[in-house]
Amino acid sequence: MKAKELGLLLDKQAYSESSMILHFYTLERGFQSFIFKGALKKRKALNQLGLYEINYFKRPESDLGIVNQLDFAWTPQTLYERPQKVLLVFFMTDILQQTLRHQGPDAKLFYFIRDQLVHLETTDTERKFPTQFLAQYLMLLGYAPLVEEEQAAIFDLQKGSFCLASQGGATCIQDPVLVRFLKAQFWPLSTELPANSVLYKEALHILIQYAQIHLSGFELEKTMEILHDTLYE
Repeated sequence: MKAKELGLLLDKQAYSESSMILHFYTLERGFQSFIFKGALKKRKALNQLGLYEINYFKRPESDLGIVNQLDFAWTPQTLYERPQKVLLVFFMTDILQQTLRHQGPDAKLFYFIRDQLVHLETTDTERKFPTQFLAQYLMLLGYAPLVEEEQAAIFDLQKGSFCLASQGGATCIQDPVLVRFLKAQFWPLSTELPANSVLYKEALHILIQYAQIHLSGFELEKTMEILHDTLYE
């Protein structure tokens, strides 16, 4: 069966001396894997999270498609040139690789990722990006926190809710400035809240902790070490 797909490149692995295995999140079929024969000999540059049009052949009994042709569907101008932006692409990739492997097709999710890449290409405020991306992405996966009260001053990570009262503990965030800022990452305000690197760093740490509680096996330790040293120094 010959087919054409629009896909975001999540991962690439050497398969032989000349070929590669490519893992994509595609618009119409969700997570898909392909063999790209001769990719290493062709020296074709493949960008992490690049948006590609994939022309391929796939047998009904096979889990792997065979790429016939791979073309850019969107060509960024500076995304892979600025070190901080490259780091944020790998931050996104780390998250997506861990969460999309068993994900079926979801057009809203696909276009959210694409739009975030386009936004990252044009933004000059990289330090804001990780918290906003992760919070919005978790919402699309179905992990939006509950808001028990509009004036909630506590974020209970274990319960997954913004609430007025809690039993306390390590998973309860009670700093009112931090709680308000975290809530705004899920539901952005019309007026941006003031924030410094310390607040962004702390908020990102909490969002990752929230993800780890609700997503089995989720881990960003290595990526976070680099982010802390680069964005929030």
